[in-house]
Amino acid sequence: MEEEEIIRRAAQLINDRIKEYQENYAVRDKQDLLSMAVLHYATSSLKVEQKVAVEDSDVADKVYQLDQMLSGFFSK
Repeated sequence: MEEEEIIRRAAQLINDRIKEYQENYAVRDKQDLLSMAVLHYATSSLKVEQKVAVEDSDVADKVYQLDQMLSGFFSK
């Protein structure tokens, strides 16, 4: 059920994006419109993945620093 809802929402987002491109650009070929929508969501997904990777790296650095501080404190 949960996956079905996600798929329905994704399909709606794609359809909305296609309609937006159809209204704003002179492209009428459905395959071109679909390709443009897919490219939009693929690039958005990659941007999010990149942002998460940077944030994960920052968190790992902070955990390492905290571990070093605690190790220094408890070794005294």
